[in-house]
Amino acid sequence: MKAKIGIGKRIAGTLALPVLMFLIMMVFCYSNGKMYFGTLDMWKTLIVNITVSTTCALGIGLQFNNGRFDFSGGAVMLLSAIIGGNLAKNMNNNVVLFAVLCIALCTLLSVFVAVLYVYGRLPVAISTITMALIFESITPLVFNGAGINFIANMEMKKLATFPGVLIPFITAVLVYLFYKRYTLTGKQSLLLTNNQGAAVDIGINEKKNVILSYVYSGIIFGCATMVWTSSTIKSASFTSLSTVSDLFTNILPVFIGLALSKYCGEALGTVIGAVTLSLMSYGLQAVLSAELGSAVSMVIMGLFIFIFNIITTPYGSIITAWFEARKRKEELKKT
Repeated sequence: MKAKIGIGKRIAGTLALPVLMFLIMMVFCYSNGKMYFGTLDMWKTLIVNITVSTTCALGIGLQFNNGRFDFSGGAVMLLSAIIGGNLAKNMNNNVVLFAVLCIALCTLLSVFVAVLYVYGRLPVAISTITMALIFESITPLVFNGAGINFIANMEMKKLATFPGVLIPFITAVLVYLFYKRYTLTGKQSLLLTNNQGAAVDIGINEKKNVILSYVYSGIIFGCATMVWTSSTIKSASFTSLSTVSDLFTNILPVFIGLALSKYCGEALGTVIGAVTLSLMSYGLQAVLSAELGSAVSMVIMGLFIFIFNIITTPYGSIITAWFEARKRKEELKKT
């Protein structure tokens, strides 16, 4: 039986990463004359990046934790952003309509992906890549291939600036928590992931489970789309699978969330991961040029996640395996 982790250790394990990253980036920025790091204005800007990273990560993570690596999320968001954004813009910049359309369209498109996967009997990678290509091919055909641009539209950016950005942020986290903790589908998904054959044998309907899980991930992607649409000009996709990289740049918080789940749960762990990586990215881009800062940030993120997972992952960890081997060796000596 595993020992229960104390409240002090839980708090320390949860806050260690973001606090350490904040202090490192503060010293880095202050030593280069960037004295605005840590101010209220910085946090108002950073919360937007944190929201995009968190909501995308939760959408990816919901399927990833169920054993499905979904490549269609970026295409779902882009097509929903273009259709929903243009319709809301043409309706006198109706931001409420935009929010509703984002959730409705992302959910509907996600269900299409689930239906192909379930009834097409194709591997999840093939199913999601196929739907991603289909959705991307539609984006140049709608609204004359103009994409969507909210950069100068302050009315439509209300959900992508503080404090309005808190609405999609909190909604996405609550939807994820509700799915994981309070729905039968969420609880059954864990059984399907661990032992699909046994779960089906005891009466769990896998098809229904998959479709419902995509409904929830679609809602979360809808929350992400509300903020993501306003970050830059979203152009129609003219290159195959161009949306995959846009989405999977935000997968890193998923791994941090899994590693921290023993301290604070997956949802809060994912948020902590997003905060940590956003602080690092902001600090690097504040001191370095935008292009160089972004490039260095990506390299450091990759190294950071690699080292972090080696240290913390309870399975497949080099360090964990080494300690376990030593422990077994000591036990053999005693016997």
